[in-house]
Amino acid sequence: MNVRSGGAFVRDGVRLLARRAVTLALLAAVPAIAGAAMMHMKLSRSEPAANSVLRIPPKDLKLWFTQRPELTVTSVKLRSGSGASAVQRTLAPLARAAADSAPIVVPVGVTLAPGHYEIAWRTMARDGHVLNGIIPFDVGSGAAKR
Repeated sequence: MNVRSGGAFVRDGVRLLARRAVTLALLAAVPAIAGAAMMHMKLSRSEPAANSVLRIPPKDLKLWFTQRPELTVTSVKLRSGSGASAVQRTLAPLARAAADSAPIVVPVGVTLAPGHYEIAWRTMARDGHVLNGIIPFDVGSGAAKR
């Protein structure tokens, strides 16, 4: 027969409550940790915006991301035309202000003629996740031949 004193029962009860509190805290933390792990960087906005029609050609292209991208492995290209007349230029230098929320700014370097353009970008998040995308826009009336 196992006989225990009143103090032993109290200690066991306190240990049980402590274990349950730790278990509940861990269970509550799992969704938060999983959510943060699944949250990858993405493009949040751009100037020019996707599918926009600009009356005045942009001097700079600006890309905002939900996290700070690795600038050393980021590339931005500007495509114009289509088919045999397509032209693609790699734009540099890339620049970013010190703030995490600051955009990547890329000077266009020339005055864009009326027509259809695409910004082709590629970057990498700190966790190694690679992202890329295309942002189409028009300069002029928007009725450029595509």
